[in-house]
Amino acid sequence: MIITFANRKSGVGKSSLCLALANYWASNNLPVKVIDVDPQQSLYNTRKKDLEVYDIKPQYDILKYNLSEQLEECFKYIDELKESKELILFDTPAGVNSDIFMYLIMFSDYVIVPFKFETYSIDTTGRYSRALRMLEKLYPLQQRTVIYIPNMVDAKNGNFSLYNNISDCGSKTGTYFGNKSPNVPLHSCMQMRNSLFLEPETLTCVSPCFEYLTRIILHSL
Repeated sequence: MIITFANRKSGVGKSSLCLALANYWASNNLPVKVIDVDPQQSLYNTRKKDLEVYDIKPQYDILKYNLSEQLEECFKYIDELKESKELILFDTPAGVNSDIFMYLIMFSDYVIVPFKFETYSIDTTGRYSRALRMLEKLYPLQQRTVIYIPNMVDAKNGNFSLYNNISDCGSKTGTYFGNKSPNVPLHSCMQMRNSLFLEPETLTCVSPCFEYLTRIILHSL
């Protein structure tokens, strides 16, 4: 099962949520693997630093993969991953509309799109959602489920009440966030990445969202 975290907009928490979901699934004894295709390799480097700090055996692997240099091998690699029994989480960089990264999106089973309740974030995410729908029309045999995660949500922010309703969001952006998870609240715990375990505060923040993701994704297995 290929699950890809993606959005053209930077700063929406793709990498942090990808890592937190891997920790969440591993803590529930689900087979998971993270593959970092971001050229900055932020998650791969986070794991290296964590192993220097904590004397803990990782519950899952974080691998790095350079799509630009290994594109010819990519299709075979994805086929092998799909045949495994693991839940494969891909972390992608912002600006994932490039042809190289769209190959990965095309062969993903799920695409997880975090966004923030801010005008520019919703507008950019709206354009990205239209690109994903166009991909479905161009390649109808390669279907995927897209799930949008409202991240870093501050209920006191005026934009939250403005955009929280799906129909309002669609009318204002010209798009449709059809499959929207429960919100992940704005909290300092989500700013601190850890590749080995979930802190109790982080678990509290992400549980409603991750329970929703788990229910949908595992139902399809």
